[in-house]
Amino acid sequence: MYEGVKLPEKGTTGLITYMRTDSTRISNEARTASKEYIVNQYGENYYENRFFKTKQDAQDAHEAIRPTYVELSPEKVKEHLTPDQYKLYRLIYNRFIASQMAAAVYDTLAVSINGNDYNFRANGQTMKFKGFMSVYVEGEDKKQEEDFTKIPHLEVGEEVKKEAIEPKQSFTEPPPRYTEASLVKTLEEKGIGRPSTYAPTITTILARRYIEKIQKQLTPTDLGKIVNKLLIENFSDVINVQFTAKMEEEFDKVAEGNQTWKRVIREFYTPFEKVVEKVEKELEHVKLEYEVSDVPCEKCGRMMVIKYGKYGKFLACPGYPECQNAKPIIETIDVPCPKCGGVVQVRKTKKKRNYYICENNFEGNENRCDYISWNKPKLGEEFVEGEDISEIEKETKKTAETKKTATKKKTTTKKKTTKKK
Repeated sequence: MYEGVKLPEKGTTGLITYMRTDSTRISNEARTASKEYIVNQYGENYYENRFFKTKQDAQDAHEAIRPTYVELSPEKVKEHLTPDQYKLYRLIYNRFIASQMAAAVYDTLAVSINGNDYNFRANGQTMKFKGFMSVYVEGEDKKQEEDFTKIPHLEVGEEVKKEAIEPKQSFTEPPPRYTEASLVKTLEEKGIGRPSTYAPTITTILARRYIEKIQKQLTPTDLGKIVNKLLIENFSDVINVQFTAKMEEEFDKVAEGNQTWKRVIREFYTPFEKVVEKVEKELEHVKLEYEVSDVPCEKCGRMMVIKYGKYGKFLACPGYPECQNAKPIIETIDVPCPKCGGVVQVRKTKKKRNYYICENNFEGNENRCDYISWNKPKLGEEFVEGEDISEIEKETKKTAETKKTATKKKTTTKKKTTKKK
């Protein structure tokens, strides 16, 4: 979108400003355009000329990420963008417009109810003026939703009737695991990296299987825990929050001409090189222990171990390379198949969406059971066939057909090459 998108009558048009910046400064031209748009669309009372303070270590050479032309709303250019481009452009556009709008106004209400020597309290709020929330609303905090609920109109001294009491006990919980959004926010607060490095950092640690994403939370794998432990024990001077921020400061001094880059590198690399040599010798004795499963190897009888490959976990014989037996891990559930009573397996489509299928649902089986569903079966539930069966089969068959086509192409190319030789 920064490089340009083809639009009718306008040609190739850049929709957003330079995106590799963490500046919050916007130009006077953009300020004027946003004011005109907000006043025309919502009214003058919705506009507020806002200025945001730029952080001390922010890269301020470019202004904030914003839409290049305010008149090009997301809906106007939607048909010329991919779904992902449209979502991103809409986010940038709405946040920019909201940043120049007036604050929302709420009427808050605190109620105290006395009954049988007990005191009950409730907090509520009612929106009086929507302001910037007419355009953009961030994900609300759950705690805030609990603290402020909708309370009916009450008068002082009015008697209220008890409908129900819902007792609730709270326990101290550990801090929640990082999500991609909360991790980026923390990196930003600690001064680690730049906006252009946040996404590649998360992609890299996911690709190398140091972490895995479970319900949007980033959870460390066994490999990640071992690597983290080794790094902290041996590279405490490098693996810490202050190191990256300190290096950023040193590089800024180099850029300003107050420091020579050779001196910065020398002061870091001389002691670092000795630590690396020491750790390389010690790591030769470190062995990664694989998790042992309860599945015996059909070829040699050893208990198979769980390993990680390109497509996730799989079972492999620990006797490799003498025994090269390997097979996928099949996840099952405790509920039997609603049609034949067989074991129900959990599989994934190409889009990594779970579906449920009977173990007897395969070609060549005389007593084939055609049970397959998106929904997890429940004990005693009668299965009703629906459209989801054809959808699952279509999605899984598509994967198989793609593999066949790729194999044919590869074979044809090989034959042609051989003929030329």
